Amino acid sequence: MMDPTQQLRHALEEGGAFKLASRLRLRLSGADAFRYLNGQVTRDLKRLGEGESLPACILTPKGKLCAPLLITRDGADLIVESDPTLESTLLGRLERYIVADDVTITVEPATEMIHVFGKATDMEPWSSLSGIRAARLGETGKDVSTATIGAEIPELLDPDLVEVLRVERGIPKWGAELTEEILPPEAGLDRTHIDYDRGCYPGQEVISRLKSIGRVNRLLHGFKSKDPLQAGMKILSSEEKEIGSLTSAVDLPGGSGLIALGYLPRGATEPLFALDPLTGAQRALSITATFGT
Repeated sequence: MMDPTQQLRHALEEGGAFKLASRLRLRLSGADAFRYLNGQVTRDLKRLGEGESLPACILTPKGKLCAPLLITRDGADLIVESDPTLESTLLGRLERYIVADDVTITVEPATEMIHVFGKATDMEPWSSLSGIRAARLGETGKDVSTATIGAEIPELLDPDLVEVLRVERGIPKWGAELTEEILPPEAGLDRTHIDYDRGCYPGQEVISRLKSIGRVNRLLHGFKSKDPLQAGMKILSSEEKEIGSLTSAVDLPGGSGLIALGYLPRGATEPLFALDPLTGAQRALSITATFGT
C-alpha cells in the first residue's frame, strides 16, 4: 500500500477512484419535466446526452446561487444531484415555479457510487464497467455503482487526499466556497456551469450583464503557506487591512506545506497574510492560482 505522499503523486499523474460522499438526489418526472427544468437552470439541457451528466446552477432572480447541480437523464426523467443540506431549500425553489406544469419532484436515496478519474478510467476494472460521465475534480471521469464492481473493490483514495485534490484544483463546494451570497463568476462557475447562448432562466439577466458590460468584485483564489492555516481565517494585505478570508485549508502529505482556497478583491496582490484568530499571529500566504473570472 502506498503512503499518502505516494498516493497523491499517483493520483495527480495517473488518476484514481474514490467513494462519493452523501448527496441529495431529486427525480423530476412528468410530461413537462424537461421543459420546466430547462427553464430554471443555467445550462441548456438539450446538450445533455445519455450516459453523461451536466453541471449547472439554479439561481435567484438577482443572480445569486441557490444551489450547484449535477443533472443526468434516466429515461424520460431527469435526476438532479446536489448537496444534502440543500434538500428543503432546493425543493422549495423548484416547486415555487411549478404552476400548471405536469412535473413531479421526488426525493430518492442516493446509491453508493465510486468516481473514477484520469488515466484510471481506461484501466481495469473501471474501463469495462458502465457508468455516468462526470467531471467532479476538474476533469472528465466516470461515476460507477458499487453494485456493478463485484466483491473486490480496488484501493480507493482516502477522503483527505480527495480534499487535497479538490482544493489544489480550485473546485468549489457548497458550504465552503459556495453559499447563497455567491455570484457564479466569483467562483469560476461561469466556465463550467453556465451556457451563455441559451434561453431565459431566473437570474440570466444579471449573469449576462456581468459577462457583457460588468465584472464581479471578488474572485476565488488558491493559496499556499508553510504555516498552519484553517478555514475562516481573515486575509490581510501588507497594510494589515482585512481584504478576504479562507474558505478551505488542507495539509499536504509529508509535511510539505498547506494549501487553501479563499476570496480576494479583484486585483489584489501579494504580500498577503492569514490572521490566526487565537494568537493574532500572521501567516504568510502566496497566491497559486485565480479560479474566478
